[in-house]
Amino acid sequence: MTPTTADLLFGATAAVYLAATILFVAFLLGRAEKAAAWAPRLVALAVPLHAAQIVISSLVLHVCPVQGVHFAMSVASMLAAGAYVAVRTRLRIDVVGVFVAPLALTFLLASRFVGVGVSAVPRLRSAVLPFHVAANLLGVALFTLAFAAAVAYLVQERRLKQKRFSGMMQRLPPLDALDRAEHRFLVAGFPMLTIGVLTGTLWAKEVEAGGAAEIARAAFGYVSWGLFGMVLLLRAAAGWRGRRAAYGTIAGFGFAVLVLLLYLARDAAAGGTVALGGP
Repeated sequence: MTPTTADLLFGATAAVYLAATILFVAFLLGRAEKAAAWAPRLVALAVPLHAAQIVISSLVLHVCPVQGVHFAMSVASMLAAGAYVAVRTRLRIDVVGVFVAPLALTFLLASRFVGVGVSAVPRLRSAVLPFHVAANLLGVALFTLAFAAAVAYLVQERRLKQKRFSGMMQRLPPLDALDRAEHRFLVAGFPMLTIGVLTGTLWAKEVEAGGAAEIARAAFGYVSWGLFGMVLLLRAAAGWRGRRAAYGTIAGFGFAVLVLLLYLARDAAAGGTVALGGP
């Protein structure tokens, strides 16, 4: 494989995600009715292109695609886009792609422009590390979809309260469909996050203690896990759903993003690719 092939795939994937984003936005604004059908199809086209770009770029750079956080974020966004394509029709969440496509594009661009210098950092070996990375990637992908459904729910609810029954409201899914989709993504993602937290705790014992940034990263990871768990528990025990569940989901995703940002800061400070570990 050559760098040129990787560059072509990168450009093609970014272009398809960008086109999907534009069509989604145009559809929501009521300026392109046919975009409702084409935008999800473009996301479906972008997923295999994205996967090929990750694999070939990894071969060109001679690194594991989950060794550094910038590549891992790209993998997570590709998985989120793939999950969206797989369930969008059954859960009636086609328009949620308006959040998925730009997020996937953002993470794809980050994989190229954040922490691009691969340094000769020794790889930390651990039997639990592969499980930790895989669980975290799947969890982030599913929580990205839960976040997208939660934001769409709040937008739709706000328009209902304002009695705006035309335009965007007619294009967003019903509130019950968004609430149900958000819950299902949380239910699927929470076990993955739990595995990630547990294996991250075990893995952290095998390496030296970190500084304040590492402690903050771990703390944010536990807070995110706690918030997602609270949303699921209160939904089952106290009937929490709708707006309150959406706010809890968004808050949990926000802390998960803070964890990723701290990983990015560590990666940039190291001047290259750093093994992904910890809760």
